[in-house]
Amino acid sequence: MKTLVFDPVSGAAGDMILAGLMHLGADREAVCRMVESAVPVTVSVEEVVKRGVSAVDGQIHVPAETHHRHYHELVDIIKNAGLLPEIEASALGVFAILAEAESAVHGKSLDRLHFHEVGQNDALADVIGSCTALHNLGADTVLCTPVNVGGGTVRAAHGRMPVPAPATRAILEKGGLPFYNDGQRELLTPTGAALLTWFADPVETVPEGKVLATGYGAGDADTERPNVLKMLLVETAE
Repeated sequence: MKTLVFDPVSGAAGDMILAGLMHLGADREAVCRMVESAVPVTVSVEEVVKRGVSAVDGQIHVPAETHHRHYHELVDIIKNAGLLPEIEASALGVFAILAEAESAVHGKSLDRLHFHEVGQNDALADVIGSCTALHNLGADTVLCTPVNVGGGTVRAAHGRMPVPAPATRAILEKGGLPFYNDGQRELLTPTGAALLTWFADPVETVPEGKVLATGYGAGDADTERPNVLKMLLVETAE
């Protein structure tokens, strides 16, 4: 059985998940083509080294930033993007997780809810690209070890918040993914948390088996430990 394992000891973000899945073996050309046909962005992929670790860096280039979007606008964009049914369902599921968390935190109904950072085109591209790449890999099951969320505080649209930010914490708690604090900055974003929650079941450690491939998705910041999201494809027993 082919098992995909996320091992987020340095946290996770949407762009790190997308880049790591392409490093792991997802068809880069097909993924970029799907993203660029769905969202008005361009995608560049390059090999980088983060503190001695070779990784893939996936950059989403947005020609002009959009206004904050309501949840129903995001749903309409995804449904009209011409995605394969399984990719559309996953993208809608990820944004539903984000919407439910934001709704609970801000006390607004879904029809009145609007997104700030996660409503922009780069976030849409990260989610659609990650869903495309994950389905492209064709793993039988997806797992995630405990997530390092970082520490300190993070500046958000509504002010400075302790890490994990309220929406991120709500996603993790509802999804049942175990997490811990280690660091002085935000390492897990709401988009990263929603993607992991939608696709992965929690495990304490990487399961035993034959490692078929290892991928690393690079983050933007330079941190004390390599700022990469590690993921593995493992041939495991049933």
